[in-house]
Order: sequence, then C-alpha cells, then structure tokens
Amino acid sequence: MIDENVIPPMIDPLGKYWRQPDSSLIGVDEANALMDETTFRGLLNYSTSIPSGVYPGKMWRRTEDGQRWLLCWYGLSGKGDGFCSINNREILIA
Repeated sequence: MIDENVIPPMIDPLGKYWRQPDSSLIGVDEANALMDETTFRGLLNYSTSIPSGVYPGKMWRRTEDGQRWLLCWYGLSGKGDGFCSINNREILIA
C-alpha cells in the first residue's frame, strides 16, 4: 500500500538537475502541506504547466486562482515501475 501523505525521496539521477527544498521541511496530511516561507519560495512555480522529467519525489507549487497555493509532487504509483502519481495538498505557511 502506498502512503499518499509521504513525499518519496528524489533518488532518480535526473534529480541532480532539479532544485527543491528538502521534503523533511514539509509536513503533509490528507488535506494540507505545512511549511515556512523559505521552503515555499524554494519550490518552483508551475501554475500554467506540469514539469517534465517525471520521477518520484519531484515537487513544485502551483496556483489556479492567484490566492490558494498547492504543493504538487510526483509520487509512487501502484501501477509499477515507470509510473508516477501526481499528488497535491493546499499549502499552509507557518
């Protein structure tokens, strides 16, 4: 069973080219992602697209209305190797 409230470690070799904060700085539950302002600013903004280079643990932020921000990440998928889920939680700034 895959825990959708856990951001998997980014271990893919392509991850060395992607800059993001450490996932240990983000608390995730069923509805929200809690982080500080520095962590929030460390996430790349992909509000009009989805980042390429799909691998587990890759995180970004997006907004659809300019007010509510979502943490998004590629997660593990139950479909097997080579497949990722796209997960999101509303961001709360501590």
